Parts: sequence; C-alpha cells; structure tokens
Amino acid sequence: MKPFPRANRKGRVPAFSVIIPTCNRPQFLADAVASVLAQRDAELELLIVNDGLELPPLPADPRLRHLENARRGAIAARNFGIASARGDWISWLDDDDLWKDPLHLARAASRLADGADFTFADGVMQFDTGAPPRLFAKYASVETLARDNTILLSAVSYRRDLHDRLGGFEPSLPYYADWDWYLRVARAGFRIERIATPTVAIRIHGSNTSASSEAARRENLQLLSARHGLGTIALKTHADFV
Repeated sequence: MKPFPRANRKGRVPAFSVIIPTCNRPQFLADAVASVLAQRDAELELLIVNDGLELPPLPADPRLRHLENARRGAIAARNFGIASARGDWISWLDDDDLWKDPLHLARAASRLADGADFTFADGVMQFDTGAPPRLFAKYASVETLARDNTILLSAVSYRRDLHDRLGGFEPSLPYYADWDWYLRVARAGFRIERIATPTVAIRIHGSNTSASSEAARRENLQLLSARHGLGTIALKTHADFV
C-alpha cells in the first residue's frame, strides 16, 4: 500500500499529534482545547482542523496549529489532520468531548512506549438532558470488534505509522470510519491495549453526529458490514451500551 502522506518532520518532533476536527461548535471547542493544553507529562502538538465557519479566538499557545479544511467534510478533515501530523503518535478528540484526566496522554504514552501499537481508554457519558453520567468501560479485540464498536474515538491513541501501512480513514463510511479503522488495525495483527481508567468525557447532545439521519446511518452500517463481512448488526450508538 502506498504510504499515507506525512508532514515535514524537520526539527524537534512532538511525541503526540492531537487532532481535533471541528465544525461550528464553538460552545464545546474551547473546553476540548483547554483539556488538551492541560495535559501533563507528555509532549504534544494540537491540530485544530476547521471544516466549518470562522473559528472563535484560540489560545496563544505555540503547541497549537490551525488548519482549514475548506468544508470538504469530516473524513477529509481527519485525513488532513493525519497528513499534517508531525508526531510519532496520533490522538483524537472530537470537538464536543474533552479529556477529564490531565494524564490521559501520559497513560497512553506509557503503553505505547512499552510496545503497544494502539490504545484506548474508558470514558464517562455526560448527557445534556441532566441524566446522571454513566461509565463507558468496554473491552475490544479482533473478535469483539466484528460484533460491536466498543472503542471511543476520543479515547484513542496509536502509532502514526499505522497509516503508512493501512491508509487513512475511509471516505465512503462517514458514520463508521472509526469502526472501520479499528477493524483494519485489529485484523492486521497490531497490539491493541485498553487503559481501564475513565479519562474521557463524551458529551451526548442533540447535535451529535450519531443523532442524525437514521436511514443514512443504517445504509452506512450495511456498507461497513459488507466491507468486513460482519453480517447483520443492530443499529446503535455508544450511549446504547451504558
């Protein structure tokens, strides 16, 4: 497979490239950014990939870079972030989520430095309805991922060079590109490790992508199933697991 495009890596390379794709969620984005810049014991760069209207003012932090995706869509924004990343490890954070643990990256770094290829942490679901928060703590393996997506994208960190081997996120799967990526990583035999600590807050609200058109999501799920030979899979969101 042709290597995935890689950013110029001259000069000091950060351990982590943290990527936040964003589209018209300024009310959430500030909290997401602050939670990244508050991380301790981990070298990082933060890439804000804007796919919407003009961004609100961002913190004046030398670790932060702002990229414009020209409204090419969410998957293009993710792949643009990957191609622009200079770090050895990639971490994702959706613009409406946040890292509640300032050692989120440090925990991942410990596992990755010890030989893991891909890590994911537990999380906490926070509901805008006022319902009590719920813990999301699930195991994932090549076998379980053939049945359900039990990994939170905002809790994921992995070696950037996995994209050189496996390519980027799949544009034909806008709703399930994350699940497709996990299956590709797992089936290629890479070492996946769970961090059994709830380091991530997942905000459940009316404008979540998963709350959008059920028909479109169902059609995309069928495409995912056909691509990976998964059979019949029930339509659900991560909130349905807890």
